[in-house]
Amino acid sequence: MKRLALFAILIFSISAAFAQKGKVSAANGYLETNDLEAAKKAIDQALEHEKSVDWPKTYIVAAKVYTELSKAGKDADGIKKAVDFYKKAIELDQKGDHKGKGIGKYEKDIKLQLTFFKPDLTNSGIEGFNTEDFNQALFAFENVLYFNELPMFQQDEPGIDTAIVYNCALAAYNAKNWTKAEEYFNQSIDMGYGGGDAVLLLDQVFDAAGDSAKIAPNLQRGFQKYPEDERILTTLIQYYLDAQQNDAALEYLNTAVEKDPENPSFYYARGVLYENIDKDQAIKNYEKCLEIDGDFFNSLYNIGVIYYNKGVEQQNVANDKTTTKEFNAAMKVANEFWEKSLPYMERAHEVQPEEAAVLETLKGLYYRFERMDKYNEVKAKLDALN
Repeated sequence: MKRLALFAILIFSISAAFAQKGKVSAANGYLETNDLEAAKKAIDQALEHEKSVDWPKTYIVAAKVYTELSKAGKDADGIKKAVDFYKKAIELDQKGDHKGKGIGKYEKDIKLQLTFFKPDLTNSGIEGFNTEDFNQALFAFENVLYFNELPMFQQDEPGIDTAIVYNCALAAYNAKNWTKAEEYFNQSIDMGYGGGDAVLLLDQVFDAAGDSAKIAPNLQRGFQKYPEDERILTTLIQYYLDAQQNDAALEYLNTAVEKDPENPSFYYARGVLYENIDKDQAIKNYEKCLEIDGDFFNSLYNIGVIYYNKGVEQQNVANDKTTTKEFNAAMKVANEFWEKSLPYMERAHEVQPEEAAVLETLKGLYYRFERMDKYNEVKAKLDALN
């Protein structure tokens, strides 16, 4: 009798196990008839039962069910749950049974289902971009990357999908996840994907994250990798100008001019640099800029300012003279500087008629030269701006 009772218990346990695994099969069957509610009910029961909770097949089917629920709009987190289910299936399949046997038994099934699932996961990432849910996009593309890098897929297509890495970078950037944005943009640049855009976006990441020490090395690497991308060179030059590293800025500016001698911006930038070193060289570069683009406002204005300030400096020299003759001689030089300033300021005013700084300078110049009609005209324009 005791032996018979033990046999009955064993039969009952086996039946219970098959009953729960039968729910997994039932859920799969319900999927085929598109009965998502029944499929969900069956698989949820299997996920909670001790007889099926450690079976890889349970999680493979659960992932399929929740993917379909997500696509049908019946579970907003269905795709995320499906990702977790596939990862759990892989984990359990690598462990085997309680004796450590049967390792990898479900790998082919997992690989097949993941092959169907990855496009759904990619679509979830695209939807995240379209709806500006960038955390969703990042989650989706990171996990596409994760699944692609599994040994089961690397056997067929070794390597990294560079486009997915770049999508991860863009998603992290838009989600303001600077750590991951840095990681994925660096990978993209190393793999040569994204071109100068990847370099410049990483520059913005470092700026936003306050990692100023990483800005110059990134731009230098970008310039070496993409020497024809003027945006990188210009950004690098601006960085050195802002950091007042004049020698480094001048080196890259000279390189820029050699590469593109018809670009007025480079001559303007070199003029800005020379203003702190040699005013005459600054004027030469601004003039070269204007030879290429006569309407380049900043060059017009800066030359006007340089001559105007030279006049003011010379006026101070005149004020220190002790005789009328010396004073008049010094003021003659001052007036010559102001006369040189005037046409540049007038042209700058034509390019940007409402620029108050130009109008103020013109007002002062017209007053000095006693051109009261022009003075009154400029004064009226200034009053209209206020």
